[in-house]
Amino acid sequence: VVIRMRRRARNETVEAFRARLHEAEGHKLRDRLAQWTEQARDSVMGAWPEMPDGVTDRPADVWEPLLAIADAAGGDWPDRAREACVTLVTASKANDKGSLGVRLLTDLRDHVMAGVDRLPTVAILDRLNALDDAPWADLHGKPLDNRRLSKMLAEYMTADNEPIASRNIKAAGSVLKGYYSADLWDAWARYCPPPPESPLPPLPGTENAA
Repeated sequence: VVIRMRRRARNETVEAFRARLHEAEGHKLRDRLAQWTEQARDSVMGAWPEMPDGVTDRPADVWEPLLAIADAAGGDWPDRAREACVTLVTASKANDKGSLGVRLLTDLRDHVMAGVDRLPTVAILDRLNALDDAPWADLHGKPLDNRRLSKMLAEYMTADNEPIASRNIKAAGSVLKGYYSADLWDAWARYCPPPPESPLPPLPGTENAA
């Protein structure tokens, strides 16, 4: 469970921690919790709590026992625990390195390479960095460049299970490095949310798959 800490502001005050006062209070709380957990052990161990929408995989493994404890505690704890779960999981995803990669894939699909089968890297970067409300023009003070674009896309695979990489594109008698939509289709289908208006077309060669 990731709880991101912030430095206390100058106008914020907190009670000072005093060991001879607060350790004793903590020990009392610990003993009460230990007694309660012995009573609730069987119901918690066999519980399958209802998970909030969108909490799956590793976050679900982390939060399932915590929600089971909250359900056993009763009162407003089940609602409070699920609210905390959704808030913290959402915040974790927003700060996750992978979420930036998904944003890149989605912007490439919806705004940069929509309707084209290939595009030189220089054109891709120009279009990405010109997008409004997108992070690409200011990534830690610098715009997205060829090196970082290549590194981010290489974390995803083509349909042939090869890292996505730039390839030669012939244009106006010259050869430029760029990316092909065919290399991105598999990553688009696996990681990107559905387009806002129309469903993502099937992968090439899978139209009749069961």
